[in-house]
Amino acid sequence: MYSPDEYEILAEVCSVSCITLLSIIFGRKVASIDGRMYYIRGLLLALYLCSWAVALIGCMLTSTNNGNTISCSIAFFNISLIYTITKIVLYLYWIEKLYIVSMPKISRFRSFWYNFNVIILLPYIALVVLMIYYRIIYVAQDSPYHCSIGYQLPASITVLSYDVFIILMFTGMFAKLHFMPSPAQLASQHAVAVSITTGRNIIIGITVLVTSLVKYGLTVAYQDGLRGLIATCVTTLDVTIVSCVVHWVTTHPAETQFMDRVLPEQNSNEKPLKLEIKQHQEVVVLTELTSKA
Repeated sequence: MYSPDEYEILAEVCSVSCITLLSIIFGRKVASIDGRMYYIRGLLLALYLCSWAVALIGCMLTSTNNGNTISCSIAFFNISLIYTITKIVLYLYWIEKLYIVSMPKISRFRSFWYNFNVIILLPYIALVVLMIYYRIIYVAQDSPYHCSIGYQLPASITVLSYDVFIILMFTGMFAKLHFMPSPAQLASQHAVAVSITTGRNIIIGITVLVTSLVKYGLTVAYQDGLRGLIATCVTTLDVTIVSCVVHWVTTHPAETQFMDRVLPEQNSNEKPLKLEIKQHQEVVVLTELTSKA
């Protein structure tokens, strides 16, 4: 009779704990939304849902990895494809947050930095292809038939390098707005809230950097692949820690008040034009010539 080893038990406990935490913060965030659902709030909920999906899939696969090639393959795509989608959602959230706190006077798609930040995420499509091409999916031929997943060196080094570059770039942008605010930020009535928001997003950046270094660092260190449940557990911890830190940042009173006041203003940048129809009337004075008899 098969009995799970200590690693499998710890991975299951880890996955269930992460799912519980993510469910709690998702429920609290949904309950706190009052009024219109803005784009940035939708991204925040999408981040929680993607993280929850990573944890849930990992939990279901942990107990079926051994001797199961299909489960092993799905575990690989969970830590690669779905995890990358989660990171992209986080970066889109950062792009929107940077746009808001910079106090712009132009629309999003007229902003050079907004468009640049979106375009710079497109290489992740190539990175996903690279991870799939250099994938490691292996089920041992000897009992207990452990599953091993990971990436070969060309993929792991490339993905790690680009991920660190993106994280440092966004963190640097928040640091610039925090330590060297623009005149528009200094003159704004929300200057204090902007300073708190940018400072706390720097903390998110540092957290994401550390978790990414651990996750991809392990794939670099173990070129023969990590045991599937260990790779899944590390990925689940990664997205859960990041989501919890994001939730801590977004529930700060200064952050919530700032977003509640600024979002309606940002979404009314394109004010409707008042159409006035003016009627020009010409008064023609007709002089009737009468002849005196």
